[in-house]
Amino acid sequence: MTDDTTKSEPQTEPEQQQQPQPQKQPEEQPVEQPTEQQTPAVPPRMPTMHFPRPHVVAPVDQGDKSEARRAIAARRGPAPLPTWSFAMTLIVRSVRNAMQSGAVSKGGRRVAVPAPPGVRVVQTTVPMRPERIMPGMAEDEAKGSVPAEWVDYHAYRDASKPAERVVIYMHGGGYTFGSPGMHRSVTWRLAKHGHARVLSLDYRLAPKSTFPVAVFDALCAYLHLIDPPAGQPKYEPHQISFSGDSAGGGLSTGLLLYCRDNGIPMPGAVVTFSPWLDLSLSLPARHINEAYDYLPGTMNQTSPTRFVPYVKTNDDLLSPYASPMFARDGDGGDASKPPLPPMLIQVGDAERVRDDGIVFAYNTFVGSPIRVEIYEDGVHVFQIFAAADGFAREALRRAGVFIKEQTGGTVEARPPVVPGTVWVRANRRLPDVDVPDPMGIIDDAVRELVARGVWKCDLEETSVFVVRDGATLDRSRSGVPTARIAAEDAPAIIISGAASAAAADAVVAASVTAVADDNAEAENEVKGIIAQVDAELKAAGGVTGAVDSATVTAVDVEDAVSTAVAIAAQ
Repeated sequence: MTDDTTKSEPQTEPEQQQQPQPQKQPEEQPVEQPTEQQTPAVPPRMPTMHFPRPHVVAPVDQGDKSEARRAIAARRGPAPLPTWSFAMTLIVRSVRNAMQSGAVSKGGRRVAVPAPPGVRVVQTTVPMRPERIMPGMAEDEAKGSVPAEWVDYHAYRDASKPAERVVIYMHGGGYTFGSPGMHRSVTWRLAKHGHARVLSLDYRLAPKSTFPVAVFDALCAYLHLIDPPAGQPKYEPHQISFSGDSAGGGLSTGLLLYCRDNGIPMPGAVVTFSPWLDLSLSLPARHINEAYDYLPGTMNQTSPTRFVPYVKTNDDLLSPYASPMFARDGDGGDASKPPLPPMLIQVGDAERVRDDGIVFAYNTFVGSPIRVEIYEDGVHVFQIFAAADGFAREALRRAGVFIKEQTGGTVEARPPVVPGTVWVRANRRLPDVDVPDPMGIIDDAVRELVARGVWKCDLEETSVFVVRDGATLDRSRSGVPTARIAAEDAPAIIISGAASAAAADAVVAASVTAVADDNAEAENEVKGIIAQVDAELKAAGGVTGAVDSATVTAVDVEDAVSTAVAIAAQ
């Protein structure tokens, strides 16, 4: 590993001759937000980029829902949201304009946020491991080294010995832009509050380097710490945590799953901020929060066979290392796979990637110790605005404390992570609110979209759930879809509310076989199953939504029909 300290240049870190004791800068005090206000009773406003302006709908029936779920479901009115400060309002509008114009993606790698005095930033490289080349990579892609930077807040004098704990950080940017320098406002605070060294990785980006190159780069960084070359400090896995935001959150989670599936020891903890875990963009927050978040309203599809630039083809969208939401723990299928290490997932309740982390924790890995924090009125990766927003600083403080508690030291001394979800209030005078039904937040969004006419709800108009190369995609236990792959920008079948997993199974199997051109008898039988399940769902108060299918490849019709009939008969 070759290191050289960042030179004193504009927007980079000052040169450090010897690492001094950090000058303790008083952390900015979180800005007190106003107490709860009544949101104006105005129609929900959403851009008209790819669906009509929604009509006014009655608020969702509140029933016995939790406080957080009631507040999120009842949100009305345009941005800015009531809890946003003037600074946050300006930031969101400015970033949204920059994202829409392409200025962020064009200049993302040139931006370097200066760290405060006393924070040491050292440029370094991580050698690649050609013996660990992954399927889908060319041999030349496994040669060379990966740029990175060490970020230290606390004194670290002897580079020949391991620190107590290390964070491998993977920046966001949709896998197409971003850099360690752009995310220093996050990494130096993690170093501070986590009492850790942070290795911020400058992994290769799309479209030049596609999946799984970024996963390979991250793996090389991890192996460099736990299996280093001669002369380099060696770390134990329990001393290391993976962390990242947005695409980097998806990358850190994908790396975690790759380690689990390939006999590589998993790290001590994982912390992600607004992780992008579903590259197929199938969940309702993408639509319901479009009026508030700064992320673009549309996804620039590379081609009909390549939904996002990060993948070579849409086949890769199903890989759990690209879309970790498609993975499963032992509880969901393969009992030989161990649970994941302690995880903290932070999302904003006003962001378009909100649902990814919720579904991952409550459907994909229900058997793992995952803590979800939903931040009131938070936009996508609001933590990156910590320099101007006290709420963001508080989120990073909590993330750092989690890292400090779950890595380093002795395993016996670590507090257990109790799976669960809390709603973190913008007004810090108010305590966190437990969310006993986080998947219900997604259910509410589905109902809202169906009521607005954004998602269709007539199964007679649909002929498929999602089929790719002869295989159906999975769906969540509560019925929320976990994936969609289609040339058009539209949702897949939704089964929500009171629908059971058995009903979801029946509809998925039925929808698939209904498109079998070579089996008219199966098609008629399946239509009957669809009608039966649809009637049961309506009677139980469930909601269904569908998308008109494009060209679809049928799976094994005989197996699908027998499964659907058996489930429907139960």
